[in-house]
Amino acid sequence: MRIAALDVDGTLLFEDRIAPETVAAVRDWRAAGHLAVAATGRSIAAFELAQRGGPVEVDYGILATGAVVVDAAGEVLHRRTLSRATVRAVLEEVRGMPEVVAYGSAVGRADGRFFSTRTDGRGHALLREVRELGPDAADAEDFISMPVWIPDDAERRRVADWVETTFDDAVVQVNEHFADILPVGSTKGDALGWLVTHLGVPREEVELLTFGDSWNDLSMHAVADRSFSFPWSPAPVRAATHEVVDSVAEALPRLI
Repeated sequence: MRIAALDVDGTLLFEDRIAPETVAAVRDWRAAGHLAVAATGRSIAAFELAQRGGPVEVDYGILATGAVVVDAAGEVLHRRTLSRATVRAVLEEVRGMPEVVAYGSAVGRADGRFFSTRTDGRGHALLREVRELGPDAADAEDFISMPVWIPDDAERRRVADWVETTFDDAVVQVNEHFADILPVGSTKGDALGWLVTHLGVPREEVELLTFGDSWNDLSMHAVADRSFSFPWSPAPVRAATHEVVDSVAEALPRLI
């Protein structure tokens, strides 16, 4: 069995668009009998939004950086959630910070915004269609992730360190402008391991290829048989992969 795990933003999707040649490359990969897996930090709702840029058909989706695994029909096969106590405590910690937006993603619901202290009132492009979460939402819903928009690098790192030293059930994936607070065990690499087990195929009988441009792809690159990054990837990400390629559309067809 051969599996290609494909990051979305900066790998498949650019400026809200998936190029036709990328769509064709993934289609041909699947037509050859191989599996394609979307592996993204996006929530279920945000991944559906990305698909409007040029639908790519995949066999499985690893979403929220590994907190959720869905099948091709969008049915949830596996999920992890944050404890409600952790969600409440994080909200209390960041609510008084300037220029912060706290979001929450729950399975089966549209993404939500707990609050915003941005002076310009804007949201983020990845979370543009959100519902406003009421003051009791932390006690009423089970959240798979809490993306917190913090533009200041030092403050973003401080919040990440505080979460990881305070809570046993949460980890933080730091990305550009965001601290994504996730349940423990929620990495793309963890989710790929779960998926291979779910498929019932011994790991040694699976060739795993990973394509990803950024920091939250490192965990899946680490478990790959062949890993691919891009010229625009940060230097440590490029160094962690077997090959740097120009695009999925260029690389995937020659691997069929």
